[in-house]
Amino acid sequence: MRPLRHIILLLSLLLALLQTYAQRTIQGTIFREDTIPVAGVTVLNKRTQNAITSNEQGYYQLSAHNGDTLLLKALGFIPLLYVVSKDRATVTHQLQSQPLELKAVNIIQYNHLRDSLRLRQEFRREFDFHRPRWNEVIVSAGPLIAVNINQLYKAVSFRKNRKKEKFRKILLDKEKENLVEQKFNPSLVQRLTGMDGDSLAQFMLRYQPSYEFVRAISDYDLYVYIRQQYDKYREQTEK
Repeated sequence: MRPLRHIILLLSLLLALLQTYAQRTIQGTIFREDTIPVAGVTVLNKRTQNAITSNEQGYYQLSAHNGDTLLLKALGFIPLLYVVSKDRATVTHQLQSQPLELKAVNIIQYNHLRDSLRLRQEFRREFDFHRPRWNEVIVSAGPLIAVNINQLYKAVSFRKNRKKEKFRKILLDKEKENLVEQKFNPSLVQRLTGMDGDSLAQFMLRYQPSYEFVRAISDYDLYVYIRQQYDKYREQTEK
């Protein structure tokens, strides 16, 4: 009878261990302090390194063992740690807001302004170029009409004018490109996403915003845009 008792005891211990380490699906909902759901929160199981992102309702599902630690991170919120309990398969989290630090972006804006002024100073004539207008060629002096020979020559120099207009367009495009590259830069993207190497370079090429977009939005909106595109990038690369 004693061996049978030992077997029963051993089976009971094994069953208890299986219950302790059994993997199950944790279902969670994430809210802000004002009870509004938070979308785009990264939920990471620190043991398995598996991660998921909360949807528009702040909902997520993630596999975990009892005792696993989940890390919840989102732009503009203080990171939150949650230890998985065997008593709860459905949980609710509340994230606390954290103001964003915008000093680095202000420095970037200053650099762009300085570079833009330098570029315009260096190519002042090209930036200011325009074809002579009709009233600059034909000058009315009472009943008489005079022709400005210099302006007329400039007006009919079609090939030269086309070259100047083309070069002016190149300068304007370069100025726009500089603004985008100064604000949407690798160091900022790396700081917000943690990416580096080939993945960072690929992300920069794929999700570089337009000049009109960068010029119209605030620094905070640019931060949010980068995080949103990063979530899309991760979903696509993990498929």
